[in-house]
Amino acid sequence: LLREANGMKWRDVFKALRLMELSGEVVSGVFFEGVPGLQFASQAGVERFRRLEERRRVFWINAADPASPCGLGLPMPAVDGRLPLPKRLISNHLVFDQDRLQIVSEAWGKRMSIAVGPEDDRLPEYLEFLRHLLSREIEPLPKITIESINGDPAQSSPYFGVLRSLFHAVTDH
Repeated sequence: LLREANGMKWRDVFKALRLMELSGEVVSGVFFEGVPGLQFASQAGVERFRRLEERRRVFWINAADPASPCGLGLPMPAVDGRLPLPKRLISNHLVFDQDRLQIVSEAWGKRMSIAVGPEDDRLPEYLEFLRHLLSREIEPLPKITIESINGDPAQSSPYFGVLRSLFHAVTDH
């Protein structure tokens, strides 16, 4: 919260969180290792975290989201050394499968890094964040231009076939 806008900084919310803790709305503790300082969560949130450990979950977040680890200097190992966290920009996105970072998308999908192979059964689920960007109610993107995947040109990437099967994908110069 140190890097958030006024009204969302730690000093602004700490007092409110302590009052919420006294009323039983939230609990304090250490829920994530490597994150310094006191942490707060709702009772329902703590239960959700416990249930997440029981099953596999795919989710994606914007790199600028308050829940994003981007730009915070927190210890987070890259998957296979290939997926370092991107800059904390609104145009960047992260796709996780439970606690494993599977896709990093930068510049609205222009540059993508994918940790799994193109034959992976979960890849279509990981790529669903692109569909959301194209079809969301508020400011959907008119198109996504993918220039590179894992550092290689997108049009010659082995992932192009998967993208073509999920979306109206065409090659261009």
